[in-house]
Amino acid sequence: MIIIRDRFDFEIGHLAKSPCRECRHKKDLPDCSDGCKTLDRIQVVLASGVSCTGHHPFLES
Repeated sequence: MIIIRDRFDFEIGHLAKSPCRECRHKKDLPDCSDGCKTLDRIQVVLASGVSCTGHHPFLES
């Protein structure tokens, strides 16, 4: 999967609470996390962001 990084982290926002808190499968944590579509979507959104802190480890080498 190609992730286009075109949004800054402040545009994405932050999670107010874990989606797992009200999930019907929370009794199966952490085993259920590998197949969770909700967590997959959240990870894709977060991975598409660019940090606005100015600290990029890939630029330090």
